[in-house]
Amino acid sequence: MRTLIVLSALPGSGKSTWSEQYRLTHKHVKIVSSDGIRKELTGQYQDLTHEEEVWQIFYDRINEYLLKYDEVTVIADSTNITDNLRLFALEKCPNFDRSVLVVLKKKLEKILEQNHVRNEAKFVPENAIKSMWERWEDPSEETKNKFDEVIEINGWFESPNVKDSFHYKY
Repeated sequence: MRTLIVLSALPGSGKSTWSEQYRLTHKHVKIVSSDGIRKELTGQYQDLTHEEEVWQIFYDRINEYLLKYDEVTVIADSTNITDNLRLFALEKCPNFDRSVLVVLKKKLEKILEQNHVRNEAKFVPENAIKSMWERWEDPSEETKNKFDEVIEINGWFESPNVKDSFHYKY
């Protein structure tokens, strides 16, 4: 079975940490991260100067894993804060056997707090997070129905164990 997991959360909500923890506890998992691709192209996670190329590589990589493996779960690690972006991911990756939307929800105060203790290279300016917070859309029923499964996780990232994760060690 080939499964696509589309993450949806603000920066600092724990998308990359959730992805890594999922990968460590499940078989055949590949993570494709928009931040990771930015780092590959520019040397910085937050350099937005090559966005067209970033997104081309992002979706190409996801689909390459689909073609390469008969048994794979690919996690699309990016913010996907609106229904249009969530559905765009499905449109760009239509041939998976199964699709899952994972929504990580946190209070803005907690997101900003976590952002300040994360790896400096992954720090996101507070005004950018607040802007995304204002544009955030909870997934509509119509969008949820396009996925085979929807998982909403509220506040999981407040656990002290998460602060000991790989994102906060360097």
